Amino acid sequence: MKDKNLHNLKEKKMNSMLKTTMILMIGFIALGIVPMAGEKALKAAEQGEFVLVPVENPKYNRNELFPAYENYYSPRVKKLRDRYSLDQVVAGECDEWKRILLLRHWIRANIDIENVNPTKTRGDTFGILDAALKGGGFHCTHFSIVQHAVYNSFGYVTRRLGSGPGLKSKGKGGHHGINEVWVNKFCKWVLIDGKYDLHYEKDGIPLSALEIRDEVWKDDARSVVRCFGPDCKRTTELYKDESWGPHPEAYRWVSWETSTNRFTSFPAPGSSCLVMYADDIYKNNTWFRSSKPHWAYNTPSLIATPVRDWIYWTPNVITSKVTLKSDSVSVRLTSFTPNLRSYQAKRGSAAWVDCDESVEFPLKKELNDFAFRTINLFGVTGPEHHVKVDWKK
Repeated sequence: MKDKNLHNLKEKKMNSMLKTTMILMIGFIALGIVPMAGEKALKAAEQGEFVLVPVENPKYNRNELFPAYENYYSPRVKKLRDRYSLDQVVAGECDEWKRILLLRHWIRANIDIENVNPTKTRGDTFGILDAALKGGGFHCTHFSIVQHAVYNSFGYVTRRLGSGPGLKSKGKGGHHGINEVWVNKFCKWVLIDGKYDLHYEKDGIPLSALEIRDEVWKDDARSVVRCFGPDCKRTTELYKDESWGPHPEAYRWVSWETSTNRFTSFPAPGSSCLVMYADDIYKNNTWFRSSKPHWAYNTPSLIATPVRDWIYWTPNVITSKVTLKSDSVSVRLTSFTPNLRSYQAKRGSAAWVDCDESVEFPLKKELNDFAFRTINLFGVTGPEHHVKVDWKK
């Protein structure tokens, strides 16, 4: 009993001492007198810390299926631009998307359409264009070959596609050759039809091949409009020549060539492999060409992937690893940029400067906004990637 009373007495005495200490601390702070331990705590609070600010940057997708690209140093690139005065086609126009539309229009204006009996040539870009300028006519495959070479010769990453309505019924099993070009301005792939000087939009946004395909399977692409010419004349009217060629129906089925460097690797033959998107539509339906299943089925040439992001990899887009230090930030940059010249960086509204893939910047006690981008050997810049670090007390 005596031990218990002694214990209670000690506990009351300890609580009293703690209470007295707290009262003294409050009094000291009120008088501006801060003990050493409290002074360090207040200074730490005043100093604050740097914190990363969440940023919604363009999504980065690795390139898993299309590793090749046209070679900037190939003499065929300069020859193409010089021989057909292509620089004059886009002279004075700095907007990337408008330049792409002007080049597409030039192709259509200089190649006549001949679906049944195209002019016989060796089949490469120079053979097609030389014959076309003499009055020769060609079908969609030839247009896609030329457009692929022209866009890539300006540094716009472009690839060739095949598509079709894919139905077994008569007249609905045809095939169409087109291109997709990566547009940095929109940070997305856009379907471009050189034969008809055409692309497709929904709600004012240019669409990729799979986006058009999705709309066709959903509701016959009722929300999709066709945009013709460099001025993007929008219409939902049927084209006078073909029922499906220049119509969303042509994209019920789509495949991509894995050979994305046919122009500068010529005369070496390209791969015959095709990529298809193996989603539920692919699994539950059959692509017919001329009343027969597509020739690539059950062959080694077919690469069927269920990973949509592998098809829509992102050229020129940056991903980063950021490390905060006491008074600086370290950033390591990664991208897949064909013909990369350099990374570039800027702080706030400063000018862009070339930088390495690993950089470190001192931090200011404010919102620090660092922007990064790629630039290729053609001078084409990629989408901006931001890293923001703020000072928080």
